[in-house]
Amino acid sequence: MTKIVQAGLGSLLGALLVVGMAPAMAQAQTRDLNVKVDCGAKGDGAADDTDKIQACINRAAGSGQAVYLPTGAYRITGQLRIANNNTTLYGTSSATTTIVQTNGSAHILHISNDGNPIDKIQIRDMEMIYSTPNPTGFGILCDNCWRTYFQQLNIGRAATDAFMSTGIWVNDGNQVFVQDSVITYASKQSLYFTEVGDVFLSDVEINQYDDSTSSAGAVFDTGVGGIYAINVNVTGGHTGFLFQNTQKKVPPNFGFFTNCLADTLNGVGWNFQSAQSMRLTNSWSATAAVYGIQVKDADGLSITDSRIYNNGADGILVEKGAKNLTIKDSTITGNSRGAPRRYYGVNVAAGVSDFQIMGNMIGQADGFGNHQAYGIHIAPGATDNYMIVGNEMRRNLAGGLENGATGVNKVVANNL
Repeated sequence: MTKIVQAGLGSLLGALLVVGMAPAMAQAQTRDLNVKVDCGAKGDGAADDTDKIQACINRAAGSGQAVYLPTGAYRITGQLRIANNNTTLYGTSSATTTIVQTNGSAHILHISNDGNPIDKIQIRDMEMIYSTPNPTGFGILCDNCWRTYFQQLNIGRAATDAFMSTGIWVNDGNQVFVQDSVITYASKQSLYFTEVGDVFLSDVEINQYDDSTSSAGAVFDTGVGGIYAINVNVTGGHTGFLFQNTQKKVPPNFGFFTNCLADTLNGVGWNFQSAQSMRLTNSWSATAAVYGIQVKDADGLSITDSRIYNNGADGILVEKGAKNLTIKDSTITGNSRGAPRRYYGVNVAAGVSDFQIMGNMIGQADGFGNHQAYGIHIAPGATDNYMIVGNEMRRNLAGGLENGATGVNKVVANNL
């Protein structure tokens, strides 16, 4: 009898526990906001959807829901604004959901909390374009953004001359990701970062105007630290990758670039105006009108297993102010294309010290013409603390190595 009562009490307790848990278990997940269904947007390319999309974004700020733009063309006449943490704005795909900015003086999307940090923003799966040129407009302007993701976006379109100034501009913040995206025909720069810690770029295609004499693909400015880039390709325009310190504070530092390409440019492929501790691995600079890689005020640049091909002037120009430079296991060929025998594979200015050039193929190779004067040229002057070892430099028009350095602490050996 006692066992029966105990069993009955146990069953009753179990039932009560199940009943008590049922409401929590049965609670449905809050669905995303649909800008057409929930906020009245048309997405037909004709109606002005600015206020409708903004209403959904504002509503999501209180509900915690994501905002979904289904397939369609969403015409806007003003800037869209995200001002709250934990906001997601997404479309069906970058091929089927398009935001069209018709205001030639407005940005498309501004992410900002009035100077305060804004955290956990995700923008993905859509296209953003202008219907008319905007020489000052940004596709996305992000102020003080933390843990922010831009994924599977098309910003700009090749089939139109309705250009914008900048694809994505990020000022201040940390942990910004740009992934699986294409940025086309930005007139000034496609990507711009300043005062941002930890920038992650992966599988990004940047297409610039072929005849542009001023545009840059990716710009890393003052205070950017921790750059992790893989499979980033810049074609056309003036400069592929630009490192600078316009605020004269902390230069861009600690960057790792793998499988990154600067191709078909009118100026310089990689321009290190100011940088610290940058690593290029299995990367490329080709067909620039001037230098493949220009190294000015850079401390700790490493170029390894890379290709510097067919540039108009020097393959790599190292100017006074550079130090702790390594060029290793790379192929440097076909440079001085614009004026054969005038420029070099690697050109080191007088007074540059603390560098290594080792194990490179510098001269005619890989089907490119024999245009370089010398494989390596070191200008006359007080250059010291360097190693030039194990380079193959036989196939250059004037010779392998022209060394005018007067320094004594050096190793020059085993070069062909």
